[in-house]
Amino acid sequence: MIMHKPKKKGYYSLELEDCINSKLERFKESINSNNILITEWPVSDRDPLSNLKQDEKIEHPPDENLFLPYVGNGYIGLSLISKEGIFAFNQKSTTFPLLYNPLANIYSDTMTKKEITYVDILSGLVGKIQCYQENKNCIEVSSSVYAHRIRPSIIVQEITLNNPTKQSVTFDIIQIFSKNWNLSTVKDDNFNNMEFTVSKGIIDVIIDGKPKHLCLSIGSTKLPNSIRLNEHEFNSKHYAISVIKYSVTLLSGKLENLEPIINNLENQVIEELKIATKIGFKKLAKEHMDAWNNIWKSGFGLSRSLADGALNGDRINASLYYIASSHRAPLIELDKPVLNQSGVDNNHVYHIERCYEGFSTLSAVKLWKLPLNEKEVSNLNYLWTLTLQKHGCKGLIDLGVEGIIQAVLLSLGGLKFTHHHLETNLNPRQLHRDYFFRKINYANLSLISIEVIVGYDNHAKLYVSLDEYIKSNEEFYACDAGCIDPPVTLEKNKRVEFPVKLTNPLTAILYISNDKTHINELKHALHVQEIDIAPQQDANSIAIHKHGHSLGGLAALFWTLFIILILIFHLFLFKLIYRELCVSNNSDYNSYDYKKSDYRRSRSTRTV
Repeated sequence: MIMHKPKKKGYYSLELEDCINSKLERFKESINSNNILITEWPVSDRDPLSNLKQDEKIEHPPDENLFLPYVGNGYIGLSLISKEGIFAFNQKSTTFPLLYNPLANIYSDTMTKKEITYVDILSGLVGKIQCYQENKNCIEVSSSVYAHRIRPSIIVQEITLNNPTKQSVTFDIIQIFSKNWNLSTVKDDNFNNMEFTVSKGIIDVIIDGKPKHLCLSIGSTKLPNSIRLNEHEFNSKHYAISVIKYSVTLLSGKLENLEPIINNLENQVIEELKIATKIGFKKLAKEHMDAWNNIWKSGFGLSRSLADGALNGDRINASLYYIASSHRAPLIELDKPVLNQSGVDNNHVYHIERCYEGFSTLSAVKLWKLPLNEKEVSNLNYLWTLTLQKHGCKGLIDLGVEGIIQAVLLSLGGLKFTHHHLETNLNPRQLHRDYFFRKINYANLSLISIEVIVGYDNHAKLYVSLDEYIKSNEEFYACDAGCIDPPVTLEKNKRVEFPVKLTNPLTAILYISNDKTHINELKHALHVQEIDIAPQQDANSIAIHKHGHSLGGLAALFWTLFIILILIFHLFLFKLIYRELCVSNNSDYNSYDYKKSDYRRSRSTRTV
């Protein structure tokens, strides 16, 4: 088979460009709100067999964000553009490859193509859209993949093809499956009108410098070698499902002694494949998306900044998604994990005290580096988990994905829980952008939202609302910096405004508690000596975030041209003044001399 050389990014026919743009129209609203992240990869024209290796570097402009199409659920992880295949998680949140790729790659080496990948943050899935050019028409091949959120052993791929042309076309299908397993056996099976390939075996992994054995079994849908699309055939769908089971603990010893474990895993795979295919792909997708929507009940937003290198919503959403995709969801999974990552029985206790103690993670550059492969996703998750653990959030991390999302939200705003209250430790002198903290879980009692808005006068204000009760209708109270003023009772779905104040010594700018006695006593414990409305935020900093420069709302080019025009005007004015004062005087003198000589000439003439 002849492999096409990759074209340079951006060199495509107008038909292919229009085709991709038309397919993205259905995502327009989600793209604008950073809930779907689009990437055109520099390697997008390569054959599927030439996808990126884990350690291969990707060259791209420094100002361009590349969003890795990665799916995961804390049990398995997978990148759509890598040939490394499935990755498994161990108890330390690191990952290692299972040497198995379940994805079906659809391609044609007879037509030119353009493709993009997308990450659907809210739905927890990724996809690829390919447009193949046939004369002046384009044929669409779309593929979406997700790692099921509440059935963590399952990966589902949905393939959709549309052929608007007047002739039939054929696409090849490649499935790699397992490679380099010890004691590997493969068998074909058929149930619920689908063909499957079930593999089992052992792979060797190195953990903490010691060789270990991982027993595993994987079953995947076996698709045909090619798909034929008839002329004017639309919405042709094909599904592939995989079930992955591996030993929870890494083993050592003779390989032959591990065969009973492998056989048990194989039986579990076959049983779960039967259950999943009986449930149906529509119900599986709904279960998965509902679970992700529940995870995103809480969230964070901030106003867009045009400053160079500024952190914006697309990068924040992507980072939160990669972190969430690296953690189990024991509170909602159908088969509850026996142990969490710390080895402690998970009994849903909501430990929040002292989380989050430290600086706002918005300023931590390393935490916002976008990963370009599975290893970098693992490193990003490790760095976030370590940061949160060292700043008092271990109790939330033990709850799984729901807890770690709450811990991340607290860290973004310098929000800290104590035994009796929640406080906001943002610097009152550096509130140059708007912040939105949506539905923070207060001790599993209520959901509270906090907003920081910078007004037209460059003064920041706080807005607090009680969104929802979780367990009981307890009253909640809030007060601003120093708690000198009487606390205000929060009412459900009612937005309460507070000024941002500056105190000496410096205190939190907001306190929230369900203990009225405690919040009334805070003013005696904070020992505030001076308090006043915080000064206006720096106008230059605000202008840089809003406009990309400190010259106000008009572009820098405008001001440059304006200054040039002023200089030209002054030069012209100087020339006019010079001509009036100097040139005119000389002309008058010459004119006077001329008249005087004329007078003398006329006089002498009369004498004669």
